[in-house]
Amino acid sequence: MDGKAALQGVSEATAGRHLGLAGSPNFRDAGGYAGEGGVMAWGRVFRSGHLANLSDADRERVAALELRLIFDLRREDERQMEPSWLPQGVTVVGANITPGSQRSAIYSDSTTLSGAEGMFQFMCDINREFVESQTETYKDIFAQLLASDARRVLFHCSAGKDRTGFAVAVLQMALGVSPEDIEADYLLSRNYYLPQDQLPRARKKYPVDHLSDADLLPMMQTELDYLHSALAAMDRLYGDKSRYLSDGLGLGEQERRELRRRFMLRE
Repeated sequence: MDGKAALQGVSEATAGRHLGLAGSPNFRDAGGYAGEGGVMAWGRVFRSGHLANLSDADRERVAALELRLIFDLRREDERQMEPSWLPQGVTVVGANITPGSQRSAIYSDSTTLSGAEGMFQFMCDINREFVESQTETYKDIFAQLLASDARRVLFHCSAGKDRTGFAVAVLQMALGVSPEDIEADYLLSRNYYLPQDQLPRARKKYPVDHLSDADLLPMMQTELDYLHSALAAMDRLYGDKSRYLSDGLGLGEQERRELRRRFMLRE
């Protein structure tokens, strides 16, 4: 089963991209975008937040996708706090992408974070660090993707918007998806991961009792400035985004051709 047939049972309004899962609201298909020589296939690349709270109906829908490879981009303590439900027959790769360096305020001294603007800048820093300090981990993610024969893949983290958003944006870049479509896909998290609903989770997860709800909201928001911080770091450190793909992530023309073969439908 492939493509939209994998989404049977999802309402017509959400079929084709958003699965409408009660327990993982940001679970969606990343396909359908035009790329180099074709279109990203439906039903092959998915993205989501954590999988700890899936209902029975959610589990049936996820099982029907016939996923073969899941990249869990969370830290080990996050996996223990919210352990995933996993469908049978899937290989799981834990990638340990830390949202911010271990020296950052959220881990060492969260009291240094103050105000919404400070949190906004912190989120920009997190996304910048995906390039500055975690390129090797993302490189290993794509190496393992290429080493597998998986054609149905899920990238997920806790919220499905930052670590996952960056990973999917990089894959879409390698497939030749336009910057405009990459940004549009990134921003779809605004529709499904609602900041006000996520405040209790953030307060449980991080030592942020001294921050008001307004101060915390940027942590839960999806902003293009966050992604742009990572993209600017690619240009600054590697010269341009294509060289980041090739020199930073090991995605040269041969590797990109294999990704296109696996995840694109030729026109």
